[in-house]
Order: sequence, then C-alpha cells, then structure tokens
Amino acid sequence: MNDSSVIERQAVRKAARRLAPLILLLYTAGYLDRVNLGTAALTMNSDLGISAASFGFATGIFSAGYIALQIPSNLALNRLGPRRWLGLLTMSWGIVAMLTSLVQGETSLIVVRIVLGAVEAGMLPGMFLYLTIWFPPRMRGRITALVCLPFYAILGTPLSAFIMQYADGLADLAGWRWMFLLEGAPTVVIGLVLLKFLTDSPATATWLSEEERTALLRVTSAEESVEKPKIRARDILHHIRDARLVTLALGVSLLWVGFVAITSFLPLIVAGFAEHAGSKLSLIQTGLLSGFVYVPATLVALVWVSSSDRRNERVWHVASGALLAAVGTVVAVTTSGLWPTLLGTILLTSGIYAALFLIWQIPVAHLSGPVAMSVGIALTTMLGNVGSFMAPYIVGWLRDATGNFDSGLYFIAVSLIACAVVTVAGNRIRPRPSDHGRSTTTHHDGAEEIAAH
Repeated sequence: MNDSSVIERQAVRKAARRLAPLILLLYTAGYLDRVNLGTAALTMNSDLGISAASFGFATGIFSAGYIALQIPSNLALNRLGPRRWLGLLTMSWGIVAMLTSLVQGETSLIVVRIVLGAVEAGMLPGMFLYLTIWFPPRMRGRITALVCLPFYAILGTPLSAFIMQYADGLADLAGWRWMFLLEGAPTVVIGLVLLKFLTDSPATATWLSEEERTALLRVTSAEESVEKPKIRARDILHHIRDARLVTLALGVSLLWVGFVAITSFLPLIVAGFAEHAGSKLSLIQTGLLSGFVYVPATLVALVWVSSSDRRNERVWHVASGALLAAVGTVVAVTTSGLWPTLLGTILLTSGIYAALFLIWQIPVAHLSGPVAMSVGIALTTMLGNVGSFMAPYIVGWLRDATGNFDSGLYFIAVSLIACAVVTVAGNRIRPRPSDHGRSTTTHHDGAEEIAAH
C-alpha cells in the first residue's frame, strides 16, 4: 500500500470518527418526531377524537411543506454551508416539535405537521449532500448505514411510551403532551452542537493535516471554487426532464410508502396484533416491542450494506431488500399469534432498512458537480416524499374502513414490489447524451460502475 493510500484511509477514518456521531444525532433528531407521533397516537387519538384516517392525513401532510421546500432548502445549504444551515434547521424543528404538545384537535395537528415538514425539508437531502462532500462513493453505503441507525425507534419508542405512561396527569397535562415537550427540547440542544462542531468541507477542516485534506479532496472531488456555484432555473428543469433520475426517484417514493407507514403506525399495528392474539399490552410493553423490531432490522441492514459496498453494487441489493420487506408484510398479515406476526414485522422492517440505506445513491450516481448534486438529491428526496404524503392517509383510511391494518399492509406490500421493479427498470434507462459526460468525468472509486449496475 503506497503512502497516498495510507493517508487517504487515515483521513477518511478521522472524518468518520468526528462527523458520523454528529450526523447520527441530526438524523435521530429528525426522525424521532415521526415515531413519537405514532406512539402518541395510542392515547392522543382518543383524547382528541381523531380517527385513524384523520391521523394518517395529519401524518402525511407533513410532506406538503417538506416537498415544497426540498429544492430551495438544498440551495440554501449550498449558499450558507452545511454547518449553519443544518444547525439552524435542527433548532427550528426542535421548537416546532415542542409546540405539538399544544395541539387541540385535527386542525391544529395538521398545521403543526405542515410547519414541521417545512423546517425539516432540508434535513435529509442536506445530510445526503454532506456525505458526498466528505466520503468517497465506495464507502457511502456503510457510512449512510452508520449515521442512519434507527436509535430514534430502538430507544425513542420505549422512551416515548415510558414518558406517556408515567408523566400522564403531571401538572394536569396528558402524557403524550409531556412526551412532545421532553423529546423536542434536546433537539434544540443538538442544533447548537451542530453549529459548534460540524465542518463544511475537507477544505476548511483545521483538524485534518494538509496531506489529509488533499487526499480527502482528491477522493471526494470536493474541491471548492472561490465563488459559490450559481443555480439557475434551467438547471432545475434539466433534471426534472431526466427520465432516468425521475424514474429512480419514483422507486424511492414507493419504498418510502413502506418506511413512513411503519414509522407512523408501528405501535398501533403491534397493539392491534396483540389484541387479535388475545393479549392486552400496556404502553410500556407496546413501546418495547415496537422498539425491539428495529434491533434485528438494523443488524440485517448493516450486513446488507456491507455486502453492497464489497460488491460495488446497489440496484439488486435495493430490489431484494424491497422484496424481503414485501414477503415480511405478507407473513405478518397471514400468520396468527403475536410472535409469528412480530417475525413478519421484523422481516418487513429489515427489508425496508436494508434498501433504505442504499436506494438514495442510485438516482444520483451519474450526477457530478455541486449544482447537479444539490438539485438531483433534492429532487430525488422531494419526489420520494410523495410516497410519504400518500402512505399514512391510505393506511389509516383502510384501517377505518376494515377495522384492522391487514389491507393497509397489503397496500405496503404492493408498493414494495413495485419499488423493486421500478428500481431495476429505471436503472436500465440510458442517460441522455447531454448527461453522459457528467456521469463519468468526475466520479471516482467505482461510482460509474455503481451507476451501470
């Protein structure tokens, strides 16, 4: 191994040690409010007289603000820099999450969710763009899995249930109101931590040596120009007309149907399965079982991502993960008894996370340069959130219409199968001639091969 390779590996390890915990905090803060809303629904819905369909609509409407501000938010990140933008956004949605404790019914819940979606719009595309700045393509699968570990569900769901059960009635407030207050406040602190410790790019990292900065810039193609790149309307239109990018973004949307439905409804689904099996679970038991589902799912996803990185292949790993999730969905619906049903739910969650850690890399693998990456990633997550908007309402409406979650889970299974088909088919669409030069000129370390798989 030559000296440059040693320095490169050393720089990547140093960046991972410093930045991965910060991005994990960002991701955890961004998704805790999604799973804790599902836990709150165990008592909030009855307290406020909210039906499953109305709850699903309020959950899904989060994506309205999210979709509308996705591209503008990523452009703002490009202007202000990741440290300031992501830190300020995190503080903002922490405050809005705390305000959820004040909702009085369906209308106020919808308003708060729209505002929350608007301030969180820059989180996911900003995070993905940040990872492309710091880490070479060959290890983005592993680093994404690391920073997207679902601690917000493994630890957050039992914690939410604990607060709801034991803080209920304190100062004449319902337990779910205390939950939003106590879990929103740390998010504001996380925003302050990000403002203090995030570094915009390798070029400005004083904690790297000159040799390490040079090595990291070389393998990530993250060189900065003196002037910030100007993004024009025609750049956005160019990518909207990219059939390959849009089709693969549709695959992201279909996967997020399952992901958002699970994060929104899992505690209600677990409680419903327990009732069908003749068991009555407390809030704590429901929270613990819901959190437990994510533990094996995380282990499966990490193995999946490691395999994807070793083989330098994304498409078939995503497709097989989506199909595993579809199989788990069918198992959950067709088996009887709490534990066999939980096994199906574990397979469902495992497959979704296995695909989720990888799928965002496929649509943008043929993009390069700050303009293309900013617009392409934002467009991908914006279209992906169409699934986030639809899924909760459809699943909730089916729950109200049928009295159980079985039909909603079948809807998720169909979406996951469609995700596998669209991902494979979309990746076979040839890039437009005008894109060809962009797809191969500046990618390093196998990005071209990933795009071709």
